[in-house]
Amino acid sequence: MEHTLLKEINKKTMGTYLDEKDYGNELLFLNFFPFKNTPFLSFETLIGSQGNPVAADIVTYDASAPLKTRRTVSKLSGDIPPTRIKKKMSEIDLNTYNILKAQADNDSTKLLDFVFGDIDACVEGCLARLEWVGLQALSQGYVTLTKANNAGVITADNIDFQMLASHKRVCKTATSTRIWSNATAGNPKPITDIEVIQDLAIEQGRKLEYVLMGRSKWQEFRKTTEVIQACKGTSTAVVKPTLAEANDFMTAQGLPRIVIIDSYVDIEDPDHTITSVNCWVQKYILFVPFLKLGETLSGPIAAETNPPKQAVMAKKDQILVQKYSTDDPVNEFTVGLINAFPSWPTIDRCYRFDTLLYAADGLDD
Repeated sequence: MEHTLLKEINKKTMGTYLDEKDYGNELLFLNFFPFKNTPFLSFETLIGSQGNPVAADIVTYDASAPLKTRRTVSKLSGDIPPTRIKKKMSEIDLNTYNILKAQADNDSTKLLDFVFGDIDACVEGCLARLEWVGLQALSQGYVTLTKANNAGVITADNIDFQMLASHKRVCKTATSTRIWSNATAGNPKPITDIEVIQDLAIEQGRKLEYVLMGRSKWQEFRKTTEVIQACKGTSTAVVKPTLAEANDFMTAQGLPRIVIIDSYVDIEDPDHTITSVNCWVQKYILFVPFLKLGETLSGPIAAETNPPKQAVMAKKDQILVQKYSTDDPVNEFTVGLINAFPSWPTIDRCYRFDTLLYAADGLDD
């Protein structure tokens, strides 16, 4: 490892550049799991720790306060995994850099875009992975890492956030005609399905404010006869309702408002094939009591606490960026590093609904 070969890069210029840049405004995961710093690289999530408050008792004067039990909670613990991305400038790229530098008097913008482009890619790449992880977790209740979706695969098992089995639901019917993908508009009953989940939550003392769904699921929802008739107030309406119209109806009926989750990131596999993927697993919708469901826990990074002398480093919020070079072969590297993962302590207050499955008891067995 040697110092950076790019003359425009030093700790001050890189820090200033990162401070002035705005990243991730289009990403959704921070709405549900905002960053929270932790001094540890392990975590322990208390599931059920944010339930409804237990009411106090009315007593006579001079009587002792009745003793209440502590809330029963389960624990999900593990290590916060590192997320890493590296970009390389080869000898050909460095020759391009030299050409742009020689032409900088005429157009410095191309040079600066080239010099700082890998820095942008590394910060955005770290955020994109956290976006994918956060929305995969929300839509399914678990995250599955494979070589196809994560070239640095660390486990073949699901990372399960331990949603209660009774909160995993399907269309409550004995026939497949009610699933949302049914092409006959009169067969699916998405409002009825939402009411079933709402009633279940109320029985369990939980209030649901929002239902999260992908855009394709929203399109299936809004084209059904049940939704058109309910939102348009007529049995002859053929125009599909807008999101605002649907949510006006949902609010008036005391049902959770619809939030569309529409987010794509690019995944590069070990063969360097890049594929655009939808972060939300489309067949699922998720019922939630509020939007802030937990935190993205961000732990310390060894390269920051014990920095290598040759690397130029600067930080953008929780993401550390390194610049360094090698001399055999001559390459320039940019690395983005973050140790972060979502923590979801409110999962026991959320309900997952599979729109493509059905069972008479409504359970996703």
